Amino acid sequence: MAYLNLNPKPKQDSRMLPIGLAVAAAVLLVVAGFSRTWVARPVPELGFGPLGCTKCSLPWGTEDMSNSAFIEKVRELDPSAAETVSSAFAPMGYVTFGLSLLGAAGLLVAAGLALGRRRPELPISPASVALLGILGALVTGCVFIATKPGGPGFVGVSLGFWIFSVGNIMGLAAGQMLAKQIRPEDPDLLADSMNPDAY
Repeated sequence: MAYLNLNPKPKQDSRMLPIGLAVAAAVLLVVAGFSRTWVARPVPELGFGPLGCTKCSLPWGTEDMSNSAFIEKVRELDPSAAETVSSAFAPMGYVTFGLSLLGAAGLLVAAGLALGRRRPELPISPASVALLGILGALVTGCVFIATKPGGPGFVGVSLGFWIFSVGNIMGLAAGQMLAKQIRPEDPDLLADSMNPDAY
């Protein structure tokens, strides 16, 4: 004998986890983009981020400057330092910054669409934009770290890079989940197959 379930469990909303992850990841990516502690050392204090360095303890007495200006100054003071400062360091920082913001923007747009239960037909999904930005930033961010100025022990990986890494991991997970939430509905190609008027 079958029993009728008079108190069915309400269907859980599966949108909130990816939306929460996306917003948190976007915040972390933006914070990491503006951070100047991707590689740093405590004494004397010195830190580098995608946009520049802070407390640059060099003879000219400037505390903050861009990475490219820092490298130029180092090469002016010590031409032999050309081997320890890479020309790729500053450009990779700017590219990582741009891709991080692109990934964050894609996550926020995708989260907004999911929150509004919208599934628009777009040339490229915001979730795809987010994933491409994050994956690109992951590659360029690692190159940025690998080409840091100075020899071994000059600066080490610090808080900004760990924030960036956590934001990337959360963003990749959120982007994949949101892609399912905002994907346009597939049309039912067999919807009218049994319509007698079609025969």
